[in-house]
Amino acid sequence: MNPLSDRASSCYPDGLMPTRRAFLRTLGAAAAAAGASAPAISTAAQGRKADEPIPGFPPGGFPDGSTRMNFNENPLGPSKKVIDAVLENGLDESNRYNYIDPLVEAIARHHAIPEHNVLVGCGSTEFLQFTPWAFLGDGGSIVLPTPSYGWSAGVAEAMGRQAIRVPLGEGGVIDTAAMKKAIRSDTRMVYLANPNNPTGAPISRDEIVSLIRALPGGAVLIVDEAYHDFLPDGDGSLELVRQDAPVLVLRTFSKAYGIAGLRLGYAVAGESVLEKVRTVWWGDFGINTAALIAGPAALADQAHVRRYVALIDKGLEQLRSGLRELGITPLPHRAPFFMADFGVATNPLVRSLQDRQIFVQPGAKWGMPTFMRISVGTSRDNEVFLDAIRALRV
Repeated sequence: MNPLSDRASSCYPDGLMPTRRAFLRTLGAAAAAAGASAPAISTAAQGRKADEPIPGFPPGGFPDGSTRMNFNENPLGPSKKVIDAVLENGLDESNRYNYIDPLVEAIARHHAIPEHNVLVGCGSTEFLQFTPWAFLGDGGSIVLPTPSYGWSAGVAEAMGRQAIRVPLGEGGVIDTAAMKKAIRSDTRMVYLANPNNPTGAPISRDEIVSLIRALPGGAVLIVDEAYHDFLPDGDGSLELVRQDAPVLVLRTFSKAYGIAGLRLGYAVAGESVLEKVRTVWWGDFGINTAALIAGPAALADQAHVRRYVALIDKGLEQLRSGLRELGITPLPHRAPFFMADFGVATNPLVRSLQDRQIFVQPGAKWGMPTFMRISVGTSRDNEVFLDAIRALRV
């Protein structure tokens, strides 16, 4: 099977999921220790086709009024400043090719780093797509935790390279010691999502530094910080860029800034890393005019980001508290999503939720069949979800 197939129905390329055995080794112990009783799922839900993959996008798209808690999107949407900027200046010049310097300048100014340390792209996924061609073109392997966001690993395998997947530790945390042991002399890329997706677990700056020290010459550590607003270390990884460490930090406007549909992201790295990345970078061709205008406006409205973070923190407590009352065990990590162990295979329940126009992700997608990944929504979204879970118990 092509590891890059079926992207439209899943944010995770086929062939990247861990085995059930890997799941039991890593997270099963934590769930068992919690001793929670699982909710009974309705007879109708149990009767559905439990083994069939569940697409991320329902056939025909999301119905109007759906409760969408499956893609970790910002439920607040973009800030008014972003909308106003795009409406005022984002379309008039859409017949012209873009000039990206103002966007690069805004990103560099926001992080207090030189402009030559910044590359922009069509979401951070663009960099995950082409970076393997820069570092694995002449051979080598990639090391990454599993389950995690496996896009670059899928590209590497499509290139005929080896992806070395390291099971997570107990509670869904990244096992740094095991990651270092997996790094070989032919390793050219190590990938981390921080916080990890789908478990939400962070990795500290000290652990990142220890992984950098374990890299062989010519290798790079990619730190995918799509959800960096929830990290206890804040912007700690960017300090490593200032030190010209072999690290590539990825950021996106899709999450906290609420403009996933405009597809905008960027990479930050030292010159020694970007020298390789630029050989395969698409330049400004992936940036549309509306995104070019939206980026600086989004960076200028940090109050909107703070409102988003506050909404997520409140929603995490609302959802976890409601699930615990039902005997369901959520993982404890801070991110705009979390995993919860229902004690039974969740595919039938996810399908029953879809029948009610409520969309979440089944854990089977990551080899975690009794888990569900739930994106935090608005207070109303969260309550709609919890009410549905309560109703589907018998």
